Amino acid sequence: MTSKKFRIGVFASSKSLVAQIKLISARQPDHIYINTQGLDDAIPIARDMQRNGVEVIVSRRGTAHLLRENLRIPVLSFPHRSLDTLISLKQAVETGRRVLLPAFRHELSNLGMIEDLFDLELVQDIYHDKASLEQIIERNHRRGCEVVVGGSVTQHAAAKFGMRFVEMRTSDDDIAATIENAKSVALSAREQAATARRYRSIIDAASDGIIALDAHGHITTINAAASKIFKTDDQLLLDQPISRLIPDCPIMQVLLSQQPIQDRLTQLKGNYFVFNYLPVVLGRETIGAVCTFRDVGRVMRTEQVVRRSLSKGLVAKYSLNELVHAGPAMRHAINMAKQYAQTDSTVLIMGETGTGKEIFAHGIHGLSSRAAHAFVAVNCAALPEQLLESELFGYEEGAFTGSKKGGKPGRFEIAHNGSIFLDEIDSTPQNVQIRLLRVLQEREVMRVGGDRKIPIDVRVIVAASRDLRLAVQEGDFRADLYFRLNVLRIQVPPLSSRPEDIPLLLAFFIRLYSDRYNFEPITLPDAYLQQLKQYHWPGNVRQLRNFAERIVMNCSLNCSADMLQELYRELIEYLPRDKSAAPAMPEPLPLKRQLKAKATANETQLIRHALEQAHYKKAAAAKILGISRTTLWRKIRELGIE
Repeated sequence: MTSKKFRIGVFASSKSLVAQIKLISARQPDHIYINTQGLDDAIPIARDMQRNGVEVIVSRRGTAHLLRENLRIPVLSFPHRSLDTLISLKQAVETGRRVLLPAFRHELSNLGMIEDLFDLELVQDIYHDKASLEQIIERNHRRGCEVVVGGSVTQHAAAKFGMRFVEMRTSDDDIAATIENAKSVALSAREQAATARRYRSIIDAASDGIIALDAHGHITTINAAASKIFKTDDQLLLDQPISRLIPDCPIMQVLLSQQPIQDRLTQLKGNYFVFNYLPVVLGRETIGAVCTFRDVGRVMRTEQVVRRSLSKGLVAKYSLNELVHAGPAMRHAINMAKQYAQTDSTVLIMGETGTGKEIFAHGIHGLSSRAAHAFVAVNCAALPEQLLESELFGYEEGAFTGSKKGGKPGRFEIAHNGSIFLDEIDSTPQNVQIRLLRVLQEREVMRVGGDRKIPIDVRVIVAASRDLRLAVQEGDFRADLYFRLNVLRIQVPPLSSRPEDIPLLLAFFIRLYSDRYNFEPITLPDAYLQQLKQYHWPGNVRQLRNFAERIVMNCSLNCSADMLQELYRELIEYLPRDKSAAPAMPEPLPLKRQLKAKATANETQLIRHALEQAHYKKAAAAKILGISRTTLWRKIRELGIE
């Protein structure tokens, strides 16, 4: 920045002053432009200099005052030193005893001593421009003044009225010092301009409209985005009160209270904008304010970008075409799912574990109008109560120990404009059920520890492994939430009710695993398929898929009848309660009835017995006891069962 030569303009109307400046500037590496005009005549020339890149101007005192009022660049004046004034007045006394000293706008003080020193009569008279200077010279000439002291403009006026003239002296040292000062001022102006340019680039790069205001609410700066919104040149808006642009603007309230106003919705020219007003305080004094704003459409688009970023990877992975079937029961359920996919209503998917309820949920979202947005799946049985609540609804910073800085959006927020799938909804704790009901009714969520409601647009799909009506009757599920969820209902048939699908599913999974492990696919005997069709398949398609993988891994090298029968025996021994493996056990009564029927029995023993019978699988044990998994968890904790 300092290597660039300075461009300095100098107004020196007298020949002697010009000669002095030329002599000094010859030793300078910078560009110094000299002009001989003064006072009013210097203004248009100085403006041309400013347009052509001159950075600072130097002139005598009166000309400097006028130039400062008409230019944006700095203007310095040559100093009036007492010694120079004495030397000039001494020369004037040699010409005449009555001396006129014109003073620009203000008289010079402490000149009485000079009158006594040189035995002269010193007359000061005020002038404001070239015309008034000529008037005072003419007037004082008539009053008997013999000589006038000043610059070259004064010299020309004195000659016009026949009055003697002495030039006000300026030393070489003062001229050189003033030019050096001009360089320092130019350097400072460059640095300020560079800083201003950087800040201007920053606010112009902002996509929000930004308006800076002074302490009176008048515009001092406006960025490119704001100018574009108001469709006007920013220079035309400067120094205008912001209330002319924004009716009912609360800026005076902000300036007086020193308190910000944020997220204020305002309509301008038919469009809505979100405004923020922030006071600028220095010490205890409000020196201005900053107003930022953006149109609501942009706010919503930004929100969508954020939500898409948060939901990245949360997409539907399966389609309804992946549901392999041959019988009418599954075909009917799939047709219902395709029909329901065209709506936005809540869907309740009922079915035993392993029947493919999640595939139905994925498929419904994939066929809906929300397919391009997020698909968020939550297994309500897999999360503890506290964690489930924060996962579904999110939390604010500081809501609990260990909470993430800045808070975290919940799954409902992330699923905005998409679908949320709540699996094992029957395992949801009561307090979470209450919040779910409110979300479904109001379509708003409030984060844990938060105090503001966030609107959402989400399609809700839920699934349950047991009939929710029984859960309502047992008091584990709220009736009002059940009615809210039971809008569109799909009952996924168990594999035991569609034996015609078993051969087709087996062939599909055997081919899948054979290709995966690079084995030759095997074909099962018809008699063996009949055996499998008669099996109850308590784990449904999930169990059948695992069985198909075992067949591929065990029979790829030795597919004998003995091997197949061994695998079948292992299959039917998988669960002692299986209908094909042993006589069916009577359906156990719910836990409440067992306690009434066996008043002397110990509740702990009943739960332990159920856990042993279910091979310590809590979901199966809860089903045996006729209670929800959540209730079983609570009983285990209360009774201290390990």
